[in-house]
Amino acid sequence: MTSEVFDPVFYSINENKFLYEVLGEPPVVALRKMPSNVNVRAIEPILRRVYELEQLKEHEGIKWAGIEAVKAKIATYLQENEKWKQDHKRFRKAPRYPSMFSFDTKGRPHRGGVGSDSDRVRTYFDAQGNRVPFEIPLSGIEYEEWTAPGQASGGTESSPKSALRVDGENNRIECTICGHTESFKTESRSSYNAARARMSKHLRKATVKVDEHRELHTEEFA
Repeated sequence: MTSEVFDPVFYSINENKFLYEVLGEPPVVALRKMPSNVNVRAIEPILRRVYELEQLKEHEGIKWAGIEAVKAKIATYLQENEKWKQDHKRFRKAPRYPSMFSFDTKGRPHRGGVGSDSDRVRTYFDAQGNRVPFEIPLSGIEYEEWTAPGQASGGTESSPKSALRVDGENNRIECTICGHTESFKTESRSSYNAARARMSKHLRKATVKVDEHRELHTEEFA
């Protein structure tokens, strides 16, 4: 994890609770309050970076995500982690870390399924069932308004309206431009990745609506 992103998953529960309380304070002051169950080497870099960003915001007008946005991610992680733990104890079929699973139409979990967190917890589910990342960028182009070439006022070019469509029920990936599909095996990450590789080749080699296919390839695979 770089100093330009914050991901509460990388910190222990106690470290997250401590960060929630002291983020924004001068590090020398915050560290004096550090309890024994918190690793100073883990939390000192983010304490210093957040304080530095606040100083840049105050004195130079530099924009960044903000202390409250970071604290919101911490609160969400603590809440979701506790809910997952309690559900795992209460319900026999509930995974300890649901985001590392995909779920079929009957609600059965499949570890490493299509769309799931692959190697570690990265996301949680919102009220609509969408996966939302715990990680938040602290600063950078994510917080600046940038207009791509051809997108300025009066421009006429646009990128494809939608990306590739994953049809989980039929285990296939569909090209939204021409309807070409590539199939993959259920519950197989390698098969899914292979299907994406074949779709990438299709987008690059297509002979109809060439520009649209190339744009979609850039959108999905660049």
